[in-house]
Amino acid sequence: MDKKFFIGIAAMAALTLVSCSSDDLDSFSDNSSKNEAISFDGYLGRSAVAVNGSRGGVETANTLQTKGFGVFSKYTPTEGTASFPDFANQQVTYKYSKWTYSPIKYWPTTNGHIDFYAYAPYDSKQKLIENSKLEFNVNPTVTEQEDLLWSRVNAQIKTPITSTNNKVKFQFAHALSRLGYSIKLHETYPSATFTLNKITLAGSPDGKTNAFYTKGIIDLSKVKDEPTGDVPTGLWNTSLSDKRNFDWVSGGSIKVESTDPKHPQSNDPNNYLFVIPQDFKEKTTENPDVDELYIIVQYTIKYNGGGEQTNTVYKQIKKDFKQGKAYMLNLTIGLPIEFDVDVTNGVDDWGADEGINIGSDGNLWDGIE
Repeated sequence: MDKKFFIGIAAMAALTLVSCSSDDLDSFSDNSSKNEAISFDGYLGRSAVAVNGSRGGVETANTLQTKGFGVFSKYTPTEGTASFPDFANQQVTYKYSKWTYSPIKYWPTTNGHIDFYAYAPYDSKQKLIENSKLEFNVNPTVTEQEDLLWSRVNAQIKTPITSTNNKVKFQFAHALSRLGYSIKLHETYPSATFTLNKITLAGSPDGKTNAFYTKGIIDLSKVKDEPTGDVPTGLWNTSLSDKRNFDWVSGGSIKVESTDPKHPQSNDPNNYLFVIPQDFKEKTTENPDVDELYIIVQYTIKYNGGGEQTNTVYKQIKKDFKQGKAYMLNLTIGLPIEFDVDVTNGVDDWGADEGINIGSDGNLWDGIE
């Protein structure tokens, strides 16, 4: 699947069935008084859109319309049993200025409720496990990674349904964490050229320990707490996940020239990194079982007068990467060797002369020729 790229705060809520213009429902409804078509509306909230802007590789309102989203449902009657063919990874796409799907389903005529679970981008291979969960695999190739959106609506059903204005309205949020990087020099060096060769994110300075989860199970039934905005507990389960590192930049030779902290060079829009939310800490004697993360940067310095050197530097990142948030790793390279001499006191004083008396009392000449 195409990569979708995230780094800000995304809002998520469980929304109830709402009323909208009937013009949006023309393709779904035959104006029956008791068996109205189920229709959907999907969008990214304002805060979610602000996270993304319009940069490539990120799931936005525009890409949501292009790719569409998948819907699952679970119908529960208030009493007894009732038949309803639940949605099972139904693709919903945006056509003719409205959200459409086929074949059309209709609201049940028995009181109860339906839990609607949605995700994006749509994947024909997805299936629901444990009633409300999806398995998500992190693509090992950064440029092929995808953003992941999720949403849930709990729709109460009260019969008879007589309005054609009923619509299941999804508000999507980002389920992953998005990482980007910027890089600049300490200062301009006219005597040398700097080239970025490699950026690796790993679980140890030598890159031999893995850092990031390779897969997880997301529970689509979890929603953010609206009053506090807190991330839902139990959104992700990564207990069975292996771990891996990412060669973010590898085998490249990117010339680094910027020294402006407001306008550094940054990752290509299609080179964001999407990861399952994860808390990275520093191991201690009291707490040795924690996930650690290091950024390892390799760059080459070519001197204009001849000669070159390759430096490899690393730094531990102690950060709890949250769901729906974007992070930018701001890198500065090229710390020069500098010399300093105090122009006033930079040379030690000789101190007072130490006298060596020769030929005087107590230290006569050894001889005379």
